[in-house]
Amino acid sequence: MNEDVATIDQPYIERNVSRHGTIRYYFRFEGKRFGRLPDDPASEEFSKEYWRLRRQAEGEQEEQAQAKDDLSGPPRPGTFRWLCVEYLRSDPFQHLDKTTQAKRRAIIDSMLLEPLKPGGSRLFANMPLPALDAANIQVLRDRKAATPFAADERLKVLRQIFETTKPAHSGKPEKIVPINAAAQVRPFRVKTDGHHTITDDEIAKFVRHHGTRSKAVLALVILMYTGMRVSDLAAIGPQHRRGDRLIFRVFKNRNRSPVTLEVEIHPILDMVLGWHKVPAMTYLVTDYGKRFSIKGLSQRVSEWFNQAGLPHCTAHSVRKGLATTLAESEATDSMLDGLFGWKDGKTSKIYTARKQQAKLARQAVSRIDWGEIGNILPHPDQGVASHADFPKKKAL
Repeated sequence: MNEDVATIDQPYIERNVSRHGTIRYYFRFEGKRFGRLPDDPASEEFSKEYWRLRRQAEGEQEEQAQAKDDLSGPPRPGTFRWLCVEYLRSDPFQHLDKTTQAKRRAIIDSMLLEPLKPGGSRLFANMPLPALDAANIQVLRDRKAATPFAADERLKVLRQIFETTKPAHSGKPEKIVPINAAAQVRPFRVKTDGHHTITDDEIAKFVRHHGTRSKAVLALVILMYTGMRVSDLAAIGPQHRRGDRLIFRVFKNRNRSPVTLEVEIHPILDMVLGWHKVPAMTYLVTDYGKRFSIKGLSQRVSEWFNQAGLPHCTAHSVRKGLATTLAESEATDSMLDGLFGWKDGKTSKIYTARKQQAKLARQAVSRIDWGEIGNILPHPDQGVASHADFPKKKAL
């Protein structure tokens, strides 16, 4: 077709007659109007503008089709999507827990589907690796700026993706991308004090609201006298009890770095456990007598705190509260290691050997003192407390 001569027979031209009889021409491609054309179809200006708009329209169509084809078929080598596929095949990813793998896949998929420009059709999935520099990594991070923790999680995953290796002739793995561009981008690192540390007054308020024999208080007491996480609280049951001890494998890092804890059962915990029949393999069950999922129990604990007027408290608040009260009772670092299963340099200077863990945990449990909590949760040497026994001197 001769581009120098435009006729009204050319495709994609929309002819519009106004009520005053004026004829206007527009370029319309697949239902989208791209712009108005000059009034004279025989003019050189009309021809130039027609072909400019046509190239623009066909170029956008090609980009959209290319992006769609790439995501439905194998990734083009050397693109961001290709690197992500290599990471998903790598040993570091394959050795992750299945739950962690699923979360990481979801984060990767969301990044691959991000458009280069808001509302555009070109995707980050097809970006060549040399172009995926720190500036573009920052764009991916900032697309989640409204949720800083999610933004930092993207950055964390990107740093791991850029560390993906390939086999080398020397036998030593080599990084596919020599420079980790994601490591050059700083995370948001929202400054917070972390989880709230629960106080004695807040525990008292929680127990008063729910009642000493409630399921909510059962969960609270287990947390108070063992320091376990919700992931372990959801699984703990009679099968983990050996006389006066609870023996269980910690859920966190169970595949990468498994830890088994032996925790002495505090007398108050022993009494509260005795108040509740155990219809299943776990101490805590749903209203239908089924075992809680970790997420389900976490949501239920949060709900219990909300009902008690303590929305700022979480299960981890209790864990922090226990660590705080133990430190105030002059428990040693090794005792804390033994109870909580800590073993990195951030929480203690000396790693607690497995054979010492039970002894140190027992020493830690013997030092648990929640202050005046004995006025609410009865000591085994006392009778069973009722709501009438609650001290009324504190306004909660």
